[in-house]
Amino acid sequence: MKKILRLFLFFALAINLYASSLILKAAKEIERSKISEPELDSNLRDINPCNATGQMFEKLFKQSKIFDFKPEIYIPADKRHQGLSRFDLLPFTDRQKGDPDRYRAVNPKYVKRENGHYYFALNVKADTHYYDENLKDRGVLSDTNVKVDLTETITAKPNDNKTEKYVYVKDKGYVPVSALTQTSSEIRAGRWFHFPIKSGKHQLYDGTGIARGKLAADSVKLNYGQKKKINGENYYYAFSTKIIVYGDREAIGASGWIKASAIQAGNDPQYDIEFVKKMQMPTAADDRFTNYEITGGNPQETIGGDENGKKKYKFGYADEKGEFVAYKVLPGIPLDGNRSIASTDYLKRGDNVVNLGFNVAGVSNDTFRVSSANRPLIFHRSADKDATAVIDLFYPKDANHDGEKIAGKMIFVYGYVNTPGGKRWGWIPLSALKPKS
Repeated sequence: MKKILRLFLFFALAINLYASSLILKAAKEIERSKISEPELDSNLRDINPCNATGQMFEKLFKQSKIFDFKPEIYIPADKRHQGLSRFDLLPFTDRQKGDPDRYRAVNPKYVKRENGHYYFALNVKADTHYYDENLKDRGVLSDTNVKVDLTETITAKPNDNKTEKYVYVKDKGYVPVSALTQTSSEIRAGRWFHFPIKSGKHQLYDGTGIARGKLAADSVKLNYGQKKKINGENYYYAFSTKIIVYGDREAIGASGWIKASAIQAGNDPQYDIEFVKKMQMPTAADDRFTNYEITGGNPQETIGGDENGKKKYKFGYADEKGEFVAYKVLPGIPLDGNRSIASTDYLKRGDNVVNLGFNVAGVSNDTFRVSSANRPLIFHRSADKDATAVIDLFYPKDANHDGEKIAGKMIFVYGYVNTPGGKRWGWIPLSALKPKS
């Protein structure tokens, strides 16, 4: 009996020491500045593998010291995508060499790449004059249909002393921007950046080939260079499009994969191989990885209440009506407007999907269903110190907030997901994961 008792005490002591070491290890991984005990509890639950032991974890947590944790890599808003982490990239842009847009593919029918230039097929007003690089008048353009490099510009003050911007017309010279019949917003929203879809019914898919819903758009915008094979078929990554989810009548905004065969003939994107090389996600092949289940997290996760009983949220706040409002991931963003960039954009979306990011709180490069067949999906988190980053969250700008005050923190981790097209590397919020049991 004594022998059994000794073994039991030895076993209990071993578990206690092991669990304590895990909590201390988790403490090093949490990325935060000042943090409340409920937030710490939530973060520890996110990270600590001892989570599965339930009561043992609770008991040890209550006895543990509250540490003032420091982030492995803290990325302030004005340093986003500037290399503070070797995995936090500035995506696909080289404006000095004529790259027309940071994220969007251009339709080759209306934008031609020649000798490092991207020429947009545009129109100018009748009797438009063109100028050399010194803005000397070279005469009147003979044709109102022109090919324009929108990235090669001159800004000057002509005789009337008003600042004027000029853009380059192929084989001619420079014309005033005011002479173009299309505005920059019309170009961005027009056929130059859209890819028409064939008639018929087409689906939008997640990154493993699971259909998300019926495409509810005549054309789509494509992320530059994002192309992969799923079950032997080519797919392009479409963003900010519309789908109708099964059982619903109203279309919702969505990003995901469309079959290359769904795009009308002659409109397939033509990607510059040098730019595509820049977009390849860094790997951490020699690193150690921890497996997590992708849950998408809870966008309205609570961390207690205030003195008035109003709920406190991890990724937002309750407004005067008690309704949830998400924090922004950048300062100075209006509460209402076209620029969402909300903290909750990176967690589970309305139709149970979550995005994998090209960079920290930036552009997505894949989308996955969190609830479907062959789930849960596994995220392999890198142990590299560059693979865990924390960013600030901000109140949106409205009548009660200036949009500059830091309201919270959000942790992102880097790793990969195994898909039919191979490993997809990227960033995902730690709160969208749970340790694999």
